[in-house]
Amino acid sequence: MSQKGRERSPEEDANRFVDLVNGGGFWRSVDLRVCAIRSGRRWMNLITRGFLDHRSPRSVPRFSPVERRQFRAWQVVRPVPDLPAIVRGITNGMMKLRPRYVRYVGQSGQSETDIGYSFNELGGSYRTAAYDLWSCHSLVGYGSKIFDVVRQAGHDPFELDGMIRSGPNAYDGLPDLVRRFCARPRGLKIHGTMSVVELIAPLAVRFDPERVSSSADRVTVTVRAAADAFVANADFIWTAGRTTGEPVRHGAAKLAEHEWAHDGGALRSEVDIPVQDGDSTATAFVVIGDRCVDRMSVPLASTVSSIRIKAQDALDPGLERFIKWLRPVGKAKSQQFEAAVGLLFFFLGFHVHPLSGHTRRGDTVDHLAHAPGSSVLLAVECTVGSLDSGGKVGKLIARSEDLRGRLSDTEVIAVLATARQREALSKAEVEKAERDDVVLLAHEELQDLWSAAQTGETSVQALHRFRQQLSQVRLRRTKGSFG
Repeated sequence: MSQKGRERSPEEDANRFVDLVNGGGFWRSVDLRVCAIRSGRRWMNLITRGFLDHRSPRSVPRFSPVERRQFRAWQVVRPVPDLPAIVRGITNGMMKLRPRYVRYVGQSGQSETDIGYSFNELGGSYRTAAYDLWSCHSLVGYGSKIFDVVRQAGHDPFELDGMIRSGPNAYDGLPDLVRRFCARPRGLKIHGTMSVVELIAPLAVRFDPERVSSSADRVTVTVRAAADAFVANADFIWTAGRTTGEPVRHGAAKLAEHEWAHDGGALRSEVDIPVQDGDSTATAFVVIGDRCVDRMSVPLASTVSSIRIKAQDALDPGLERFIKWLRPVGKAKSQQFEAAVGLLFFFLGFHVHPLSGHTRRGDTVDHLAHAPGSSVLLAVECTVGSLDSGGKVGKLIARSEDLRGRLSDTEVIAVLATARQREALSKAEVEKAERDDVVLLAHEELQDLWSAAQTGETSVQALHRFRQQLSQVRLRRTKGSFG
């Protein structure tokens, strides 16, 4: 980054990051994950990713190293007072990361690394560090391209993935190693990607977008946190009202004053926002110090679903055609049933992409449905006949797996909608679908979803339904209900 394109020097950004960490009082450890290539007697950085952790160094989980003759990936955990020395070593181009020294080379070959500070908010449109768990302070610097670093070190870049695969503690190449060992969600590619150093200090409080509900007088949101230290310094702020230019209402509370429960190694609490008749939205914010670390806007029952249903009612008075299509009689009605299922997900607030008009029809599912504000995509297949007619279940599973492989940052949930009632379904076909984590929506579930859409249920709440169904199926499997 050129000096013309930035307001602060790398040294000022480095000092700012260190001061923010020291002043926060949340973090006790620096958890560093390093991937490096051998160049003579030295090791050249490909990626260094460091997490500031609220736990003591002894409590941070340890990863097994990947040790090859020409490549290493290892973890070093230091107490947080060592952070200034770590940052200084990176900016100066050389750091001792037990048991070896690592050299950091800038973009134009200089020994000093050009690093920059930024605050990465979960709700922000741009985040420098590839980090999706919490909002965070980040210090990020880029060096020469990985391809060039490996080649300049005297190795063939196209053999790097093979090195990582061929030995103890193997990963499936550099992208897999970076994604899982370095916990970088989008990984790194050998060709065209720069070497990088990222230091991340999370402000670990956020909303759970899958756990939200609303009633006539309140919206209930779920807040998660990594530790009590973050909760003690977090404020909950809300705004509610109409979108007609009238004054809105505001409120605030200390999150530490709410009850918190342990949930999967983290903390969880539910917080209410009071709403009134006529309110269209409620927006909640979590604030630590002068930083908004997460936000959530919840459309109320009178907005998204009702607007979409009213718009359809204008085209289909009384929604008679939609209701008739959702309850088809005979196989000849399959296309109408597909259209009705797509509309149902649309009414629930999903962005729906119907694929029935595409060429090569047999290669696609019937609908893709995206839950706004999330990384969840539904792959929806519809049938008016038997569940597995024409191998529908197997094709849906294969197409969902293909989408997961192509969309590494997206959670893909397979959904099979049938016009038949549950009691009319073959037990073997139901078990085949549920074994592979397919959400099965029979006639009864589709009617329940239609009722929920009319009362204002959102895509977030629908996803919660689907997850509950999958959890119940997995529990039955665990107990041996399936053969």
